[in-house]
Amino acid sequence: MAYDVVVIGAGPGGYTAAIRMGQLGLRVALVEERDLGGVCLNWGCIPTKALYSATKLIERVQDAAGMGLSFAAPKIDLERLAAWKSEVVSKLVDGVSSLLEANDVDVIAARGALAGTGRVSLSTGETVEAQAIVLAAGSVPVEIPGFSFEDDGLWTSTDALELLEIPERLLVVGGGVIGLELASIYNRLGSAVSVLEMMPEILPGIDLDRRTIVTLKRALTAQGITLRLGAAAQSHETTSDGIVVKTRGDADPITADRVLVAVGRRPHSADLNLGKVGIEPDRRGFIAVDASLQTTAEGIYAIGDLTDGPMLAHRASAQGIRVAEHIAAELGKDAPAAEGDAREMIIPQAIFTDPEVASVGLSEARAKKEGIDAVVGRFSYAALGKALAMREPQGFFQVVAERDSGRLLGAQVVGAEASNLIAEAAVAVAQGLTLSAIAETVHAHPTLPEGLKEAAENALGRGVHTVHR
Repeated sequence: MAYDVVVIGAGPGGYTAAIRMGQLGLRVALVEERDLGGVCLNWGCIPTKALYSATKLIERVQDAAGMGLSFAAPKIDLERLAAWKSEVVSKLVDGVSSLLEANDVDVIAARGALAGTGRVSLSTGETVEAQAIVLAAGSVPVEIPGFSFEDDGLWTSTDALELLEIPERLLVVGGGVIGLELASIYNRLGSAVSVLEMMPEILPGIDLDRRTIVTLKRALTAQGITLRLGAAAQSHETTSDGIVVKTRGDADPITADRVLVAVGRRPHSADLNLGKVGIEPDRRGFIAVDASLQTTAEGIYAIGDLTDGPMLAHRASAQGIRVAEHIAAELGKDAPAAEGDAREMIIPQAIFTDPEVASVGLSEARAKKEGIDAVVGRFSYAALGKALAMREPQGFFQVVAERDSGRLLGAQVVGAEASNLIAEAAVAVAQGLTLSAIAETVHAHPTLPEGLKEAAENALGRGVHTVHR
């Protein structure tokens, strides 16, 4: 079988690339051994956010008494909740399948690996040929010594999202994005949740300012989640009282009914047979690419979690579009000319804890570290009429801008709907807009987005709803 392009992996990057190349008139094969949509759609982003949304209702019911409303205590039908989550996932998977079919993409249900330049071997024993190959195999969970995912009582994030049970005591090993999001969900479901993180702070490796981290830590602790920082999980044993986890750097062991290991993910590059074409991943498994996302092997590209950078679905999708249009142009199709380095796109991040945390661009600390003369503006949720009306006064907006030009360099939002609110800041950072451009744009009232406008006005020293000293 011969194609213009073969894509290995049908996650957000792979299926997006395949659809776009189909739109541009290329004959494309998409090779996937599991379900369309990859980890994000089936076992990550979507089921997590579905459960985040569902369990938020529990919290709202419990908080309603403060507004003079009372309800019976929520009853959790775990089987139905799991089924509803799966229905959401299935609907989206069906949508991806329909789009691939509509754009004449051939989906091959098999595991794919490189068999040489322009050749992909399939687990079915067949080989397909193409002028270009896109590697989009995504990532897999990281195991830590002494904590095999095969051990009884230990969960991966996939296990946690299956909603097999609500453990009375849940220990989450890893205080990163995945660990904290699942900790928040199970805390709402009624588990007594502890989070064990080997680094001195939660969300290590993410460019967030200390004020943001402190605000989130305070909120998680107030919700009843126990944070044990600077302590690494060393070993575990099953006793009559549960699973006892011993740690390094922390004197007291932790006993739980289930242990969720969520210490991060690594590129799923080991099974791609990269050596066949002379590609050498780095020690972490990442594949080096150039500004067009081409690897060191001509005609072979890599996108998403296989490349160094934030492991985010929307980054993979954006790279999928870029690589699709680049390859189409290389193969003589009329495709938009991509601008800039595909490795350096502005990528916002959203973390679904309670409160939500979202960011884009540079933090205040990073701007200072890079020697940038920056100005910072903030505005509190507690001063927003809409936030108070929602009973969501916790959090703040922050903007960081270049002092002389006023160009927005970054933003952070901690609070209700931060995941939605970061989009305006992402546009501003990506397009080089200034504080004045945001401050002088009339925002509807009363709304949460007013907070970004107020933060920009605060940075300019002219906000009417903040005190300037």
